Amino acid sequence: MLRRWLRILGLVGIGLAAGAGLGLFLGWNVWPTEYTDAVPAIMQENYRQDYAHMIAAAYAVDGDLAAARQRVASLGEAGADFYFSVTLDAILLGQDETEIRQLARLAADLGYESPALTPYLRGENAGATP
Repeated sequence: MLRRWLRILGLVGIGLAAGAGLGLFLGWNVWPTEYTDAVPAIMQENYRQDYAHMIAAAYAVDGDLAAARQRVASLGEAGADFYFSVTLDAILLGQDETEIRQLARLAADLGYESPALTPYLRGENAGATP
């Protein structure tokens, strides 16, 4: 009788392990969750910062302030403030000067003013990509 119960428990355990393994394989490899058309506001902080840099780079290329405003607004409720903090962080961390100029140009065109921006706004093509 005991052997019968052990055999049943063994088969149930094997079935559970096989089911869990199959479920993990299907969930991770065959049908993984894919996020598409997600708004930048729900991204992790470091990805939002990268997106802010991309907004500035796109603005430096096309000069479309309306599109840049829309992209900045997609960063969340305080999107413009977040963008400005990314700009100041880039200045304080001494990141690439071309990127800082791009960030500063867009921040100034969005209406933000700061003495920290002034050195990066000087020049004929401040913020333009080479």
